Amino acid sequence: MKAMNHRMIAIFLTIFSVGLIGVGYLLRNPFLVGLCPSSTDNCLSESLRYGIGSPLFWSIYLLPVLFFVLAFIRREIFSAWWKVALPVGIVFLVVIFVTPPLGENISADRTTVTAALVKIFVFVSAIVIAWKYNAVYIGSISSAIGGQFF
Repeated sequence: MKAMNHRMIAIFLTIFSVGLIGVGYLLRNPFLVGLCPSSTDNCLSESLRYGIGSPLFWSIYLLPVLFFVLAFIRREIFSAWWKVALPVGIVFLVVIFVTPPLGENISADRTTVTAALVKIFVFVSAIVIAWKYNAVYIGSISSAIGGQFF
């Protein structure tokens, strides 16, 4: 069995994240697909609408862009990103799941926490990609010219 191509993984993640944004939109507006009668806007629980729908729709808009960019980078750069992104993503998901759907007195709501963690995730991903890109390409240039300048 052949290992999955990193480009296919990146395209899958892009499509999956766009799908999650769509699910978030539908949970925020359940009357559009007939989950609620047209006259009722509040047939779903607030926990479902604001705890899942809002974070998916309003907070993960940067992820499809990141995943789409990953489809165009070299495999070794993707592998380095994956080694960092997987544990960081798991920790961030745990934090998101334990955050209350609707903010309380001193805690933020899940949408705010999700938006902040997605931005941090994209920032960390950009740093890892830039670092590995620098190591791969500048290292190959340096060895090609004899290491005189770098």
